[in-house]
Amino acid sequence: MNILLLTSDFLPNIGGMATHALELARAHVQNGHTLHLVHPVYAAGEDSVEEMEGFTVHNLFVDRSTPRIKHLVYIRRVREYIRRLHAAQRFDVLHWHDLTPNCWTTWTLRRDIPLVWTNHTSNYLEMFETPAGRRKIRLFLGHADAIISPSRELYEKSTATGIAPARNFYIPNGVDAAKFRPDNSFGVIDKDYGLDPARPVIICPRRLEPKNGVEYFIRAVPIVRAQHPDVQFLIVGGGFPDERKRFEEMLRESGQAADVFFTGNVPNTAMPKFYALSTIAALPSLMAATSISGLEAMASGLPLVGTKVGGIPEIIEDGTSGVLVDPRSPEQLAEQFIRLLGDDALRGSLGRGARTRVEQVFAWPEIARRTVDVYEKAIAAHQ
Repeated sequence: MNILLLTSDFLPNIGGMATHALELARAHVQNGHTLHLVHPVYAAGEDSVEEMEGFTVHNLFVDRSTPRIKHLVYIRRVREYIRRLHAAQRFDVLHWHDLTPNCWTTWTLRRDIPLVWTNHTSNYLEMFETPAGRRKIRLFLGHADAIISPSRELYEKSTATGIAPARNFYIPNGVDAAKFRPDNSFGVIDKDYGLDPARPVIICPRRLEPKNGVEYFIRAVPIVRAQHPDVQFLIVGGGFPDERKRFEEMLRESGQAADVFFTGNVPNTAMPKFYALSTIAALPSLMAATSISGLEAMASGLPLVGTKVGGIPEIIEDGTSGVLVDPRSPEQLAEQFIRLLGDDALRGSLGRGARTRVEQVFAWPEIARRTVDVYEKAIAAHQ
């Protein structure tokens, strides 16, 4: 196929949607497809086209100096660029990865090309909670020929919203099982964060966005260190500076600040090194799709403690490839951290189970193959 991906969240941004778009593009190329990726950027700059790992990236800069009309400017700018590109390339399908404003951009292209949307956004879950929000969802997505949900929760919400089952599909996120693997050959991290590699490390690979539940990871720290005073805590992810200030104040008040380390945003290329020096991984999220960072930790052979929300129970088989706890419960997080720190055999068993599950279910070439099956259904529905 000749595939067009559209996403405003892409490199050099750091986040789940950007990682998903990059890995899906790589896997499509690996599976023999041709791919172009249009990356609208809200900034001043010159448009550019670059080749990246076998596919073509179109960096499209959109001026938003007038906020009241920024979406209209964006829609027109991106629509006209895609129409010219489509006239030259004749794409089989357009697959987009944002809710707004790209739902309006694709609406203007609905007669030109089959359309597929992947639902990454927590805003969707928030909108679903009200009748007005559900009406908005139907309005935003009525033109999509197919919708992909990376968690069962999102899939079920889409069905309940009134989206026909014939165009509603569940496909989890994936992970690069060659890049993330359970060995220690990655070298050392590029920056000294003050960690002692001889002591155990519990990693929380989460941006500081409130929905990611990092607050409850922070609240678990003093409980764990009361029994394991040598353990260190590593939070890999940035954004939300007010949240970071609040967390650092909580740690100072509890006397734990010296052994909790914040890295801020780091490139995904550095993540294997952080997992390699870690003992346990945690996902304390309050809402989530199929967590890419959770899959990366599992592929790295780490026992993963995650909350029973969204897509996390779909990646963790409780007691086999990780452990599930209730959200908003620092006590349950701490209980499982303490249990795993004290049981080398259990950590090893869960880590091996995590790696096996990734290899069998979540490798990107298989995710991309299933995505192409959805493209074929969208093309048939569009005709």
